[in-house]
Amino acid sequence: RPATPRSPPPRNPRIGLMEFDATSADRLKIREIPPVFGELLREIPTAGNSDCPKVAARFFPSPTSDQAEETLCEDWKAFVEPGLHEAFSDARQVVAADLRGMTGEDGLFALTIPRRHVMAWIHALNQARLALVAHHELAMDESASWPPEVIANQDDWLRLQMGFYERILGWLIELVEPPSAE
Repeated sequence: RPATPRSPPPRNPRIGLMEFDATSADRLKIREIPPVFGELLREIPTAGNSDCPKVAARFFPSPTSDQAEETLCEDWKAFVEPGLHEAFSDARQVVAADLRGMTGEDGLFALTIPRRHVMAWIHALNQARLALVAHHELAMDESASWPPEVIANQDDWLRLQMGFYERILGWLIELVEPPSAE
């Protein structure tokens, strides 16, 4: 069966009343961000932190479960993990710097993301999403019924956060990897 061609990503999609603008060659804009989503955006740099042992195990798994490969595991910890820590930290720092530029007016926020920072945003959002899953022992499809109708407890808040991050991540990925015309 031939693949159905996907249409190009929308240049100005919306989540609720938020507007995503990708029409500029050098920057992306998210406008009319409600306060709750502004708060979720501000949490991205810390949500992807690997201080929790469950998160660290998810981000930095052993390269093998074979106990005889102790040298491989030691080399991995000495030579690979530090680079991963640095890459993760760098992405979160870029996002944190961009978020400091978020502006507010009439109770809503606006955010400009330089296009050269898109990959850092993709990495930081994915880290945040995976960290939430590991730390709170969520299922990867936890945000399937997004958005929750009511935020009644911590689980609802986490579903809102996961779903929001997934939607922002999806928009950014479509900008980086436009759909193929197959």
